[in-house]
Amino acid sequence: MIKSKYLILILMTLGNSFAQSQSIFDSYLIDVLNLDYKEAEKKANRITDRNLKNACWYLSQVLFFAGQAEISKPKYENDTYQLQVLDGLSVGYQKLFSEPYESKAFQKFVEAYEIAKKTNNDLLIKFSLLSIIQVYNFEISQTNDLALVYLNEFKKNISNEVDEYHYKINYLLYRLRDIHFKDFSSEEFELEFEALMRNFDVKHKFWPNYLSTLAVLLETRLEHKKSIEMHKQAIESIGDTPFLKYIKFRSFIRLSEIYRAKKQFSLALVQIDSATSYLDNSDSLRSKYYINFYSAKNYFGKKSFEKAYISLKKSNDLSVELDYQKNSMEISRLNAKYQTAEKEKQILEEQQKARRNRNWLIAAGLVLLFGAGIAILLQKNTTKKRLLAEQEALLKQQRVDNLLKAQELVSIDAMIEGQEKERQRVANELHDDLGSLMATIKLHFDKANSSKTDPAMQHAQKLLEEAYQKVRSIAHHKNSGVMSDQGLLPAIKKMATVISETNALQVTVEDFGMGERLENSLELNLFRMVQELVANTIKHAEASKVTIQLTQHEDNLNIIVEDNGKGFERSQVDTSNTGMGLTTIEKRVEHLEGNFTVDSIPGKGTSILIDIPV
Repeated sequence: MIKSKYLILILMTLGNSFAQSQSIFDSYLIDVLNLDYKEAEKKANRITDRNLKNACWYLSQVLFFAGQAEISKPKYENDTYQLQVLDGLSVGYQKLFSEPYESKAFQKFVEAYEIAKKTNNDLLIKFSLLSIIQVYNFEISQTNDLALVYLNEFKKNISNEVDEYHYKINYLLYRLRDIHFKDFSSEEFELEFEALMRNFDVKHKFWPNYLSTLAVLLETRLEHKKSIEMHKQAIESIGDTPFLKYIKFRSFIRLSEIYRAKKQFSLALVQIDSATSYLDNSDSLRSKYYINFYSAKNYFGKKSFEKAYISLKKSNDLSVELDYQKNSMEISRLNAKYQTAEKEKQILEEQQKARRNRNWLIAAGLVLLFGAGIAILLQKNTTKKRLLAEQEALLKQQRVDNLLKAQELVSIDAMIEGQEKERQRVANELHDDLGSLMATIKLHFDKANSSKTDPAMQHAQKLLEEAYQKVRSIAHHKNSGVMSDQGLLPAIKKMATVISETNALQVTVEDFGMGERLENSLELNLFRMVQELVANTIKHAEASKVTIQLTQHEDNLNIIVEDNGKGFERSQVDTSNTGMGLTTIEKRVEHLEGNFTVDSIPGKGTSILIDIPV
């Protein structure tokens, strides 16, 4: 009887200890969701279960330092669901901070989420979902729809203001990465978010990300003054907090873009230099891509073309590497999704077996499992056939598109060749036929004796001389282009001189490294493109100045046509025009294996860049 009392007392003590540890553990998770990792560390030290205590402490350290410090992982003596979740999250974040585009982080977070659902602990489930969503926040541009699936799953578990914040900030980040963001009506959402943030202290760790993200939203609306103010507030509020360092990087990068839009290129480069001091260790590849990509834009704006070229080349190399790693990541996501479905199926089967009688359910379960296996095989076979059919249809469509593109280029070649032949024919007829005829008539006038005394004849002779010179001028004008004894640069300079003499438009030509002549057909193509771009400026831009820059560097020729006109929206340009407009020029450049870039801001002018390998 006495032993029973002691046993009951021991069991009650153990039960109270477990309940106390569980309560502290939940409090620890609440601090983690609040981004208060230091307070979470204190809670972890109060947990009585040694394994759970070590797991919580390790996770809080990983999150606080965000991969900027080496932390030794503890060993665990048992393997409960809670420990499995915490261990998976810790390993996942370590991988996310060191190798963000590898598959390990995503797989660990998904595994942790599936195990968290077995614990029925809402806090663990929500934190696991946020961890998965964090992986998608490393995307550069267009977001992945799977992120929205997990975000909507998180929305179902919202129970307080902290959850509401996590949902809204991640939803806003999702939309900012979406290429269809302009279709997003966000006024009501922003007002709700602003009201929500008033519930948190101004020193709360939620504020920096909120201010920086909202500043990016304002930037998309060209509200630059407010955007700059919010970015600076975000930077100031972060201080030296390690896990918020990436927000400083983002804000400095966005500030550089705002100043670039204002054509304050030197100030923009200062912001990029500041961002370099806060490179995101957890995503250094993407950070370096941004540094080089935005540096290239600003060097180009400052006309430091060599630096712009070097930075752009670096960003392109990094972009290729990012694309490769993101493709590998996408495959891992699909594999994880498949594994998740298999695990959910296994859990369901286990729950069904537990509810039914063991003696007769085993046989029935085997039958059901066998049937399910056949169904899965059939479904996989059907799905595989459908995917193969879709791929085949896609390949056929690509072949058709390539054929149409080739035909279009042939048509353009024929059009330009026809234009040149017509120019030459008209010039020859004017010069050889009509010019010769008028020269003969002029000679007869000169020999006429009455021409020296008759005023009418003198006047007629003068008019004939003017007509003869005008025919010669038209003939030479029609034949103006890249002549065999002239070349691309002299032809463009001659065109600029003729246009500038009208005093309606000042055309300036600058050249760098233009040495030897190019192949004549290439020079002719390039001259006609430049001629058309200048003609477009005269007809549409309402500009007073045009600058044509030609730069030859090793095996590349770079042509920039820049004006100070009214600019335009590229999406509003009429592409149905069959003449040599922007779309046709772009296709010609593509045919020459070059790059064609249009940078135009309404009210600010237009810059067109042609980069051709020679």
